[in-house]
Amino acid sequence: MDSQLASAISIFMEFLDALPQPVAIVDAAGNYVYYNEESAHIDDYQAAHALGNPVLQIYPQLNQHSSTLLQAAFKGKRYHNQYQLYYNPGGNPVHQVHTTLPLQNSGGDIIGAIEISRDLSVINHLHEQFIDLQQKLHGQQPPGDDGIVTCEPEMQKLIHQAQRLAKTDVQVLIYGETGTGKELFARLLHTHSERARQPFLVLNCAAMPEPLFESALFGTVKGAFTGAEDRKGLLESAHGGTLFLDELNSMPMAVQGKLLRALQEQTFRRVGSSQECRVDVRIIAATNESPQTMLDKQRIRPDLLYRLNVGYLTIPPLRERKRDIPLLAQAFLEKNGKITGNRVKRISPAVLERLQRHRWPGNVRMLENIILRSLIFCENGDELDFILLEEDEQQLEPLPPCTTTTALPSPPAVDNEASASLEAQVAAYERTLLLHYLKRYPNLSEAARQCGLPRATLQYKMKKYGIRLAQQVIDG
Repeated sequence: MDSQLASAISIFMEFLDALPQPVAIVDAAGNYVYYNEESAHIDDYQAAHALGNPVLQIYPQLNQHSSTLLQAAFKGKRYHNQYQLYYNPGGNPVHQVHTTLPLQNSGGDIIGAIEISRDLSVINHLHEQFIDLQQKLHGQQPPGDDGIVTCEPEMQKLIHQAQRLAKTDVQVLIYGETGTGKELFARLLHTHSERARQPFLVLNCAAMPEPLFESALFGTVKGAFTGAEDRKGLLESAHGGTLFLDELNSMPMAVQGKLLRALQEQTFRRVGSSQECRVDVRIIAATNESPQTMLDKQRIRPDLLYRLNVGYLTIPPLRERKRDIPLLAQAFLEKNGKITGNRVKRISPAVLERLQRHRWPGNVRMLENIILRSLIFCENGDELDFILLEEDEQQLEPLPPCTTTTALPSPPAVDNEASASLEAQVAAYERTLLLHYLKRYPNLSEAARQCGLPRATLQYKMKKYGIRLAQQVIDG
């Protein structure tokens, strides 16, 4: 081994051993001179047996041209975040992303190469299961309505526009904040089109690791890289139907270019193939950023945006759909009613008033989660008479006991006060007063005495307004 290489390994040995990633180093002849325990774990090979042996002896399926370590050591090539699939000495596939660089001495001569990897085997397995599941289930969607609950005229107009777009078979871009129901509109566009009996597949671009993006979308051919097999991607699996690309603004730019070509030419190539595959698929894309914002932040190619933006739908946030909130809340209560054995049938007027005053930064998805969480804590009766919003937990950290008289809080501001009922305004102030006393006094009995209420009545009102306290206060 070159003396400078040996000295460098000796200096950095403790650091390399501590890295939670596979690290391997070869000398200028292609023999392993460093091979850590993480490498031994994913390769199912003992580190002591690798040291001193040539790369090609341990991996006979590789050759000088397909081994990135040898290419770096012999040719000085550099690889950054390179995806690779190979089979370890135990015969098991290993999916990894690695950076491989040549090592040079003070004179500039190559004395070896180092490779640092990240194991993607678990991620790739989940990705394959996801594609297989989509392919099995695409024809099993139950018939029925589109699942969009609304009484707002603007939303009904939007549904009508989507139904008209569905008949034209153009590409569509859907814009809306997170949780507004973009996938529901994508399914509406599919089920009202002539492609309704064909696959509807979904790819969440934000959830796909970048190294696997291209193979997930376009598929692979056997021999494309070490261990690659013939496999359809989502684009090919959706042939004749619809592919919904959610969170398009998270798609890598390089993949966007290949998607644009597939849309323009209606052909694509699997990874590693020179053969053109024809595809007939409708693309519906969704984003939580406006088109102009995506362009300004360079998160989308302008030519791809213009290709997809033939049809355009903007879904309003829930805070602009106040009249839909009671309908949606009741729908989610019925959907999740089995939590209470379908005992809870309705939502109290006070709860509905509070729901309509909330800002809903997480939109419809957040509303469903709130209803679900509140049902879990609903113990008695057939009416949901309290709701658990996130500010309830933020507001109720108890303060130290107060021994002096303090001013009572002012009545809270009420959204749309002119249209809010007197009952709703009184209820809002009563809740504020209860929060004031519960934060000021060390236990429920003392708080009830200060309020001039029986303890049981105070507990009832806490439940009514969705008020929960830290455990040390409740035990008091």
